Amino acid sequence: MFFKLEIKRIFSKRVNRFVIGVALILAVIFSGFAVSSNRYVDQDGNASTGFDATRKLTASKSLWKGTLTEDKILKAYEENKAAYQRYSMEELDAKYGSLLQPMADVKDFMISVLTPDSEYDETVLEQASREEMESFYDLYRQNQKAQAREYGKTEEQVKYIEKQYEKVKLPVHYEPYGSWDVMILYGETYGIILAIIIGFLCAGIFADDFQTKAYPIFFAAKYGRSKAIKIKILAGITVATAVYWVGIGLLSVISFGILGVSGWNTPYQMQQAYSIYAITYGQYYLIVALCGYIASLLAAALSMLVAAKMHTVSVAICIPFFLYCVCPFIGRAMHGLEIFWDLMPMVLINIQEYAKRPFVFRIGSYVSSQIPFIMVLYTAVSLLLLPLIYRTFRRYGHLFQDRSCV
Repeated sequence: MFFKLEIKRIFSKRVNRFVIGVALILAVIFSGFAVSSNRYVDQDGNASTGFDATRKLTASKSLWKGTLTEDKILKAYEENKAAYQRYSMEELDAKYGSLLQPMADVKDFMISVLTPDSEYDETVLEQASREEMESFYDLYRQNQKAQAREYGKTEEQVKYIEKQYEKVKLPVHYEPYGSWDVMILYGETYGIILAIIIGFLCAGIFADDFQTKAYPIFFAAKYGRSKAIKIKILAGITVATAVYWVGIGLLSVISFGILGVSGWNTPYQMQQAYSIYAITYGQYYLIVALCGYIASLLAAALSMLVAAKMHTVSVAICIPFFLYCVCPFIGRAMHGLEIFWDLMPMVLINIQEYAKRPFVFRIGSYVSSQIPFIMVLYTAVSLLLLPLIYRTFRRYGHLFQDRSCV
């Protein structure tokens, strides 16, 4: 009964309904951006970015679908080299849809493997030899070992990175992954918005009683300083969970319904060959969604804690905004504190950036890659904040009771 009443209080507020409505509308808007993000070039050289562009692009790139054996790698190398030798740049632009577009993802993979220590550079394919392509995966494994030695600061870290690289199955299996690549970007961006909105909704749960001057009645009730506070916290977590997954679910259903789901099993190494995360694009998207949920839970817990302490929404909603919108800019501007920023909650809403980096933590004999460590850390922090919220609000109830007795 108390739980239903608390939920009803949250959704009965006009401002809360408005904010939730905005979140759902933004899911539709972001879906529109996502489904029109990929660029498709037809056989005549005409480019389009409409709702069916991604499906057409997927069909075009599916010519290379399947296991990328060294024979296929060599074929892509030779076709790319022949195209640049036979045609001028103007002619290649006109023939891009038929010559280069189908193999674009395969080329990206080859270039990523050949440039472990430098930025993306298409000229490496022109400089590469046929012999390198014939032993492509041997070269890939050698580079992985070199990367492990470069990024591992201790023997334990080197072994950990090497073990992660061994999980990458070779030769890789390829399916066009354009829809997942786009949705990872928009899923992260939308996740930030949801975290801020959830922070606002949850802050009001504890601040409303003070703003409406109803706190004397609340604390005077039989369970006002015990069970009722627990119900408030449970209502906050429930609202955070419902709003987040409905929002991200709506974004996903609309977007993937139009874009398709080709590339679910394509390894992330197709785009970032030396990432230590041996995951597919489908798993990558699920990690992004789960990290967004953890960020939302943290926003909810921090907002409720600040609201319980300061009795106002305005300060409480600034916390998630600062963590997820301001901190990334501060982190980029400040140098020399990389380890500190690599442990901040902003990692949760910037997985796309941090998944590229072979960064690991070592605590004693325990070694972990960054993203799983951050996920566990802030899940634990979110849960540990809940009893602190309870004690903070309950303590105010005792103070109120003491003043009432006087």
